[in-house]
Amino acid sequence: MDEPLSNLDARLRIDMRAELKRLHRETGTTIIYVTHDQVEALTMSTKIALFKEGEISQIGTPLDLYTNPIDLQAADFIGNPRINFIEAKGCFDGETLRVKSAFGEYAYPKRTIKLDEEIPADREFDCVLGLRPEMVDIYAEDPHHNNTVHAQVYANQPAGSETLVSLTVGDTEFLAIQVGLVEYDMNQNVYVVLHPGRMNVYNKETGRLIKYAKTKHKAGAED
Repeated sequence: MDEPLSNLDARLRIDMRAELKRLHRETGTTIIYVTHDQVEALTMSTKIALFKEGEISQIGTPLDLYTNPIDLQAADFIGNPRINFIEAKGCFDGETLRVKSAFGEYAYPKRTIKLDEEIPADREFDCVLGLRPEMVDIYAEDPHHNNTVHAQVYANQPAGSETLVSLTVGDTEFLAIQVGLVEYDMNQNVYVVLHPGRMNVYNKETGRLIKYAKTKHKAGAED
């Protein structure tokens, strides 16, 4: 199928996605579905093949591609709102990857590192943290969590079922999602809890993923 839902209105597209997915499950038929809409790909598929310049750049389940996009371009494409990219510095000694950013310093063990990628050894290099907006927790009072940073509210965008909050830590701006309608004042000081294990790390020079994010998809699961 080549973008069969592209000419339908938004509400009908949602209904048809559900219907096609149900038919696929009931019939057990293999369906190849071509789309430029990453929401369609994530919601309808059991496997996604992501193409770049005519070649497959990554293949996996929707959860695989959403949690660990293979490069910065894939990370920027998959997800709505888009992922936060945070400039950082990294150093890998063969056992531990240490990453410094506006959020502080994180240490990642060797088992989380994508060792088949090019990683400069024993010297500092430029890298990029990939942080999904829904993985940023905002508190008005200090939650006394290990990974808490002070932030300021730059903008507050209520959107019905969720609120998009633009935040700054120093000169670094990033986006968070809060469930429901949440009111924040511009320039309000807040506490932000981050989850280092659920961040991706990319080599800025190559754009490639070098540190996997933990997969969290079960209710109540912890980092």
